[in-house]
Amino acid sequence: MPIMPDAPAAVSRPPLPHRPVPHEKTPDRPTPSSPRPHPRSAAVRHDDTAVRQQLDALYRQYAPMVVRTAARALRPADRDLADDIAQDAWLTTWQHLLRGEQLHRPAGFLAMRARRSAIDHYRLARVRREDATDYTDNLAVARLARLIGVAA
Repeated sequence: MPIMPDAPAAVSRPPLPHRPVPHEKTPDRPTPSSPRPHPRSAAVRHDDTAVRQQLDALYRQYAPMVVRTAARALRPADRDLADDIAQDAWLTTWQHLLRGEQLHRPAGFLAMRARRSAIDHYRLARVRREDATDYTDNLAVARLARLIGVAA
């Protein structure tokens, strides 16, 4: 059997240069004296109490209309979700007001937000492939049991 010559000695490579971490102070990379805020975090902030008072006045005046609009936008079987949909509409209105935007026609804006919240609810349900089932209906329960049996 031939004897293998010894493997050549490993060639040593010079070490990689040290790259400073961005927060390290080095003579060639000084840190700025005052850190700049992120462009998105520099959003305009408004007085929260004034927005709260405006939203409270809107709620007292338009809350029944928002729930009715949400109920009309929902399917008859889903009318019990009208309060949840209306709450989503109020949340988006609150966010709209916090951004400093004005409501020129609050009734129209709130009705539009309620309708869009109902549409978004159904879009999300379609993506999640959810199907509402009334468990008091024997036919619906039998259909659900068949679907579960096929999947299992």
